[in-house]
Amino acid sequence: MSKTIPIPPLDLMFFLTESARSPKHVGAVQIFEMPKNAPLNYLQDIVARLKAAPVAPPFSYTPHFPAIGIPQWRDSGEIEIDYHVRHSALPKPGTEDQLMEVIQRLHSVLLDRRRPCWICQVIEGLEGNRFAIYSKIHHAYIDGMSGVKRMYGSLSPSPTSKKIQATWSYSPEDKRSSGSNDRTQKKGGNQLVSQALGMVEAYNFLTKMGLQLLRLKEGQAQTPFSAKRTRMNQPIEWDSRSTAVCSLPLDRVKRISKARDCTVNEVVLAIIGAALDEYLNARGEPPRAPLVALCPMSVRSKEDDSARTQVSAVHVRLGDPGVNLSRRLQQVVESSQASKAEVSTLSANAMMDYGVIIFALWELMERSKIDRFVAPSYNVLVSNVPGPGDSDLYLSGSRMVASYPISTLLPGVNLNITLLSHGNSLDFGLLADRHALPDLNRVSADIVKQFAAMEKAAKPGHKRKASTRSASTRKSRSQGLRRSS
Repeated sequence: MSKTIPIPPLDLMFFLTESARSPKHVGAVQIFEMPKNAPLNYLQDIVARLKAAPVAPPFSYTPHFPAIGIPQWRDSGEIEIDYHVRHSALPKPGTEDQLMEVIQRLHSVLLDRRRPCWICQVIEGLEGNRFAIYSKIHHAYIDGMSGVKRMYGSLSPSPTSKKIQATWSYSPEDKRSSGSNDRTQKKGGNQLVSQALGMVEAYNFLTKMGLQLLRLKEGQAQTPFSAKRTRMNQPIEWDSRSTAVCSLPLDRVKRISKARDCTVNEVVLAIIGAALDEYLNARGEPPRAPLVALCPMSVRSKEDDSARTQVSAVHVRLGDPGVNLSRRLQQVVESSQASKAEVSTLSANAMMDYGVIIFALWELMERSKIDRFVAPSYNVLVSNVPGPGDSDLYLSGSRMVASYPISTLLPGVNLNITLLSHGNSLDFGLLADRHALPDLNRVSADIVKQFAAMEKAAKPGHKRKASTRSASTRKSRSQGLRRSS
């Protein structure tokens, strides 16, 4: 890179809001099944080849914060690869519980801003002839959609391929034609105008939400700062984290969504709402009102492979306390449709500006402790990132059997549930403040339990009529609002 690059506002937000008790990196745990008769030096060879791989932008960037001026990305030049790529092992028997204990310790530690902010750790010794790769990168570098493209793009659909392309070497932008780059450069001249117009749109949208919150204007969508407080909204005082994982069969989740004429994401939100209700009831803290999820939503075009964050979010109610699963799903769909309809007319820039403003407001309230006297905006962050399709993926002959996302905690909430699909698996990664939710594995177990109950309750022919979908909702779908982290 011949010159420095200004850090975009939404990416910069993740640096400015970071603290030791609330790191702003995102990660993933990939579990691989080694090929039969793999040589003893199999993993050592993989680590050596990963260390030898070239480092492409943005993985070569280091953040620079000048005393005066705009924060910038700077190319690091020579990189100390032994810091970024590491190799360790689990003690026997190498259970998944032992693996997650290691992951939650690794994930709670801040990344060093004096270097490119990412690490990759190969962890051997997992029972069943398996190993894991844990990766984390600062959220300022990448969002869920672009991260998944790089993570899965570095794997092979062939079980016989021995080629290794490291995630930090894979650059989707290189696959674009030079003509596409020319068009991108021409668009750059109008970027300031687009951002200014987007800010005006975002301001008008926030004003509308404010009027609805004050009941001076009618609206069906869930508004910010109107959820009920739960233990998921306790302030984060320490850097300790709890993690949990689980998986659901994607084809069976799709079967429910088709039977109920809704999206996979709406089915998942209803399952999570039921699981959290059960968890809070078991702790003697029954919710007093519907729990609210913040659902990040990608505004990235299909052609855009850039690493920068391009995401906004909507609020979705997760159903009345104690309601049965069928009714809960109906309520989730109604809330989801209303929230999408509210943002369907906004441009991508306006949605990103709205995200910057609302996230900054949450952070300001948390740091000033005003948030303890104001109703929270949401109780859980739920992010659903679409995966690469139905094919199995391999790393030098090792089949990937799971890919659990481990994300970050945003202001005002201490529970994040992120989903990642691949093949026929929908993998859940749960992250929480250990002091607020020390028994997070109960929530993941309840997710599996509630899915089984919903599947059992689903009846063929019990569909909502297509006419229940509003015209504005159909419009929002046609504009390509997608699920993302």
